[in-house]
Amino acid sequence: MNDPIDPSDEPVLLKDPALAAILTWLLPGLGHWYQGRKFKAVVFGASVIGLYVVGMWVGNSQVVYWTWVSPLRDSENFRLSFIFQSFVGGFTFPGMFQGLLSYFGKPPILGGWMAAPPQDVVNGLYPKIGRLVEIGTVYTAVAGLLNLLAIMDAYGGPIRYRSQEESPETPDSLSGDGR
Repeated sequence: MNDPIDPSDEPVLLKDPALAAILTWLLPGLGHWYQGRKFKAVVFGASVIGLYVVGMWVGNSQVVYWTWVSPLRDSENFRLSFIFQSFVGGFTFPGMFQGLLSYFGKPPILGGWMAAPPQDVVNGLYPKIGRLVEIGTVYTAVAGLLNLLAIMDAYGGPIRYRSQEESPETPDSLSGDGR
């Protein structure tokens, strides 16, 4: 008898899992679409992108930026949240690029969109919109972590569970009393 969670005995064959994982990182849902798992593509894409966009909107587009600093030398300006946000992939490229320009002393491009705001702007802006910046940061970081799960699913595919009859070791055989 088959397990109701896994109705087939055939393994799921996925198109190039590594490419699917990279595509999912670049654009949430794209790797699943490439593999033919269109429902998952829509669910992951809409969830990740929606959460990310809402976080950017709530945070007044001031929540996703990278600063190239060592956390040991300048922990105040280190952006741990950006590490999580970066799993959204392509959506964070402008923030990475703006941070790189700033690191090399170049002026920001794209009108400063996703560039690290100057400290006087941070001090003036954040009190005006209060906790919304923090909420936006959390939303965009959670979007990145959700996409990390999507990347793992695109690479590894669906989880297959063994039924009790297929299991090589049953609880009786583990106890040693032979009952």
